[in-house]
Amino acid sequence: MAHDTPNTPTFSRIFRRIAQRHPLVWIFLGLLLVILVLGILICVKRCSHSLSASSYATPELAPLEACSRLDSIVLRSQSKVYGLPVDKYEIERGEIESGETFSRLLNQRYDVNIKIVNRLIALSKGKFELRDIRAGHTYTAFLTPDSTQALCYLVYERNQKDYVTFALCDSVYVRVDKKEVASEERYVEGVINSSLSATIYEHKLPVDLAQRMAQIYQSVIDFFALQKGDKFRVLYEEEYIDTTCIGVGNIYGVEFIHAGKSYWAYRFQQDNEWGYWDDKGVNLKQAMLKAPLSFSARITSRFGKRIHPIKRIRRQHNGVDYACPVGTPVHAVASGVVTKRGWDPFGGGNRIWIKHAQGYESAYLHLSRFAVKQGQRVSQGQVIAYSGNTGGSTGPHLDYRLKKNGKYINPLTNTSQPSTPIKAGNKAAFEQVKTDVRKVMESYASDR
Repeated sequence: MAHDTPNTPTFSRIFRRIAQRHPLVWIFLGLLLVILVLGILICVKRCSHSLSASSYATPELAPLEACSRLDSIVLRSQSKVYGLPVDKYEIERGEIESGETFSRLLNQRYDVNIKIVNRLIALSKGKFELRDIRAGHTYTAFLTPDSTQALCYLVYERNQKDYVTFALCDSVYVRVDKKEVASEERYVEGVINSSLSATIYEHKLPVDLAQRMAQIYQSVIDFFALQKGDKFRVLYEEEYIDTTCIGVGNIYGVEFIHAGKSYWAYRFQQDNEWGYWDDKGVNLKQAMLKAPLSFSARITSRFGKRIHPIKRIRRQHNGVDYACPVGTPVHAVASGVVTKRGWDPFGGGNRIWIKHAQGYESAYLHLSRFAVKQGQRVSQGQVIAYSGNTGGSTGPHLDYRLKKNGKYINPLTNTSQPSTPIKAGNKAAFEQVKTDVRKVMESYASDR
């Protein structure tokens, strides 16, 4: 084996000679080492950031794999929330605090420059009223994944479907969007034991299904007088965002059996307006609602002779009393004009009178506050006031009264004319809708 002789130059000797003649070599090697260390740190940072967004990553590829495979970084589809790629940002969720304004949220929580805040305020005009931001609503902040943690996007959720995006980084803008909503067809049956809402709850159905059915039948069924054993079946859509049910979409058909009588409702469009008609093509929306409150209230005193709760004498009661919490919305039973709004000197407290067509007048007593003005025209179902406990009252309730041609009548037994029936030119199409709805409902029923 050959051995190095003293005259044989080795690599280390050559390197020392070069370093002595050229000192800049040490500087070059030092810079090379720094670049190598920085490269390692950047890779580690990207990997740790991808892990923080793992809840949004696609299941086919884990975040660490994305750091080690260049083709995966280029080819994989980025996971998005509100249309924004989450792997590029640190995500922070929170709720609007009581009394917190848009400016305070951006300036104090995220140290956003006041000039950018003012620009966003200007851009919001005509798109979204910033004063409508409510405490308790959710927001999502998209922050840069570096030490500055700068706010790039703020997304405010107006409700389950609608949200507003405020962009602050590459470009400054305000955009109003909707989440993607999917729907699935559903068929359910139920039997009333105490109330419609209780039955809906027992079956673990969307809470707004009861309200929607009550709205369909509000002119023909007295939901304060439902009986044990009343039944319903309904064909409808459930709406979803991701895997979360957010409520009821279209209701295609309902059969409600009340007091042994069957009431059908079919969804149909006539004159560019969707509505509900019964088996005979009679519009279920009538000129006057059965009651001015939702079906969740209960009747405590009916029309007719009774012992007055304060004076303790037997006298005529010209209305119907509904027990309900103070602040319950009160709806106009029919379209008309507000003729009186103010204090009733005869014990009615805050009260509203509305004049309707065909000689009808309706009154609403013991209100806590008003939602309309005297002389204002209102539409059927519009919120006109909120129930209370004012005037001669022994507890929170609404006293609802009805007159026909100047004479008090019983609101519970009054019958009014339905709205426009199915027109002759639409009868064939309506009959086809009936057939289709019944066929689908019967197929579901036979599979149960």
